[in-house]
Amino acid sequence: MLLKPFDIGIVFLALGAVAASFFLTYSGTNGPGLVNVRGEKGLWVFSVDSAESIVVSGPLGNTVVEISDGRARIRSSPCVNQTCVSSGPIHAPGQWTACLPNRVMMYIDEGKTNNDVDAAAW
Repeated sequence: MLLKPFDIGIVFLALGAVAASFFLTYSGTNGPGLVNVRGEKGLWVFSVDSAESIVVSGPLGNTVVEISDGRARIRSSPCVNQTCVSSGPIHAPGQWTACLPNRVMMYIDEGKTNNDVDAAAW
């Protein structure tokens, strides 16, 4: 079977469309990451570039979250084993840390303006 010039053109067009969609899908972020801190009483969102100290209450007491120098960490928590404190800071989209006994979760997303949950998240 011989390929005709039109067939070759269609193959290159399809490859170009795939390459363009890949580039548009995975081409960086829309700004600095956003630190999402979720506790029993709500969700707080801050830029990863901000300097904040947040006190989040949970069933065991208060967990202190600190954001500075482009990093976010759990500074202190009332949990027994302190794994969340010793896990260190997070700084890149997709990273997360949590104090599970105190029901506090912190993660960094890409910083897009539309933070709607999509079907892939559920």
